[in-house]
Parts: sequence; C-alpha cells; structure tokens
Amino acid sequence: MQKFFCSKKGFTLIELLTVVLIIGVLSALALPNYTRSIERSRAVEAMTGLKTLNDAVYSYSAGRSGSNVCPDSFTKLIVSYPGTLSSDKRTLSTKNFEFKLNSATNAYIPGTDCPGITAKRLGGTKYDYVLWNPYVRGTAGEGASLACTGTTEASIAVCESLGLYKQGSTPY
Repeated sequence: MQKFFCSKKGFTLIELLTVVLIIGVLSALALPNYTRSIERSRAVEAMTGLKTLNDAVYSYSAGRSGSNVCPDSFTKLIVSYPGTLSSDKRTLSTKNFEFKLNSATNAYIPGTDCPGITAKRLGGTKYDYVLWNPYVRGTAGEGASLACTGTTEASIAVCESLGLYKQGSTPY
C-alpha cells in the first residue's frame, strides 16, 4: 500500500488574493440590492402606519358634522401608534418617519373631507421620499391606495419598486 504525503501546508498568496477578490466582487454586487430591500421594508412599515392612521381618521370623522369633522391632533384618534408626538400633537415621529396629520392638502382620506396624512422619510439625504393617500374629492375610492414621490434617484427607485411612484404628483 502506497502512502501519499503532502508537503503543502496552506494556501499560496495568489489563492488567498483570488478568494478575497471574488468575495469583494460578490459583495459589491449584493450590497446595493440589500440596502434597497432594507429601505423598501421601511417604506412598507410607513405604508402600514398610513393605513392605520387613515382608518383612525375615518373612524373619527364618521357621524360628525360641522367644523369638528376632521381631527386636529393625533390624541383625538382611537389608535395607539409608537412614536413621539410634537408639542402641537399634529406630528408623530418614529425612528424612520414623520407622520403629519392633515398635511396632504391635495389628497383626502376616502369617505371624508379630511386632508390626508403624509409619511416623510427622516434622516439622511439619500432617501427623502413622501408617502400619502392620493385620493381627491369626488373619486369615491377609485385609483391607487397610496402614492410615493421623492427628489433623489434612490428615493424614486424605492417608490418605483413599490409600484407607487407618481411623477410630478405631490401631496402638498
């Protein structure tokens, strides 16, 4: 029986550099997709928050008339949403977003005459998108449930990936 002995006790420098180079190329290709998917999940979180808060405004305005139809602060809504309220109680800030009550003056909550809520991305200049409910008076629930716009290329890419990008449309 013949025994084979290997005198090689490791990898050569070329082999190690090749592996590091391959890992670097794969990381460079994967990182942008990873950051976009993280940002997309944050946007979905804001969409959920908008749905919850818009439903709470709808519930508040149901059966009311006169000047008291639309809430003037988040404290009047029957909903608990994690975040910090501003001193005027019209802005709710979370880790990633700022929700503003009655700020979407070009968009109304369906079934009410109340201006919609906007969710603006906080922090950094790479992502600056705004999410809102695009309904206008008289549409009676026709159209998309949410809209998204931004000024940076990265923000527009997030909006497009969600299928919500409305070029030239703003909630203000």
